[in-house]
Amino acid sequence: MLNKIKIVGKILSVEVKVKEVKEEEEKNESIFYFSLLVPSPSGSLTILRCVAQGETAKKIEKEIKQDEILEVKGYLRNERLGRQVLIKVVEFTKLDTTLDKVDENSSNQLRLLGKIVTDFKVRESEEELEVLSFRIVVPREGNNLPFFFCRVQGIKLINEVSSKLKRNDIVLLEGFLQTKKIMEERKSSESEKKISRISSIICQKFVLLDSDSVSIFNPLDQFTHIVGKVEKIDFSKPKEKEREE
Repeated sequence: MLNKIKIVGKILSVEVKVKEVKEEEEKNESIFYFSLLVPSPSGSLTILRCVAQGETAKKIEKEIKQDEILEVKGYLRNERLGRQVLIKVVEFTKLDTTLDKVDENSSNQLRLLGKIVTDFKVRESEEELEVLSFRIVVPREGNNLPFFFCRVQGIKLINEVSSKLKRNDIVLLEGFLQTKKIMEERKSSESEKKISRISSIICQKFVLLDSDSVSIFNPLDQFTHIVGKVEKIDFSKPKEKEREE
């Protein structure tokens, strides 16, 4: 199923790890991790973690430097441990610009085609905005963790989604990826805390499809469309502690 993302941001950090391979293979494979500071349609900046392997990793390691602006295209992949979503890099382009000139409305875009697998849950977020949350499964070959956490913000869009979509629906959604850093207490010690990163997909548009077998002969205007505007974050308000999902 469809799983695509494009982001533009400033390189913050890089890290190279070596993947151990089986004896019959010729040599170990390098895995290249890097983080991008990415503007989002909400008006905020989010740090997104990217990973590249094979020839793409070798090319990135040779060509990119910290603080450069990079456009990355790829797909979403969950961490094996934790709640952070990684971006698996398929291709990249260095851009001759600065972060303040990057368009926040086009610098963080994704499309997913999948199945809603949970009931909708509505609560109030830390920005005092109502938030609807659910999970979507997006099967992809080689991806053993195809479930993604999604959020819908804004009362108008929430009402539309609640009335027109439901669990087990097949949807095409558009939005952007957001990762937040929170402090969590360790179970072994109340005084010790650890940093966790939680990713979610902020949804802006839905197309409800009849089934998971999409016919190319059915024009998209025959399906239910739900479109909403992104709620801008008011940075003048004090930020509360992130609530547990």
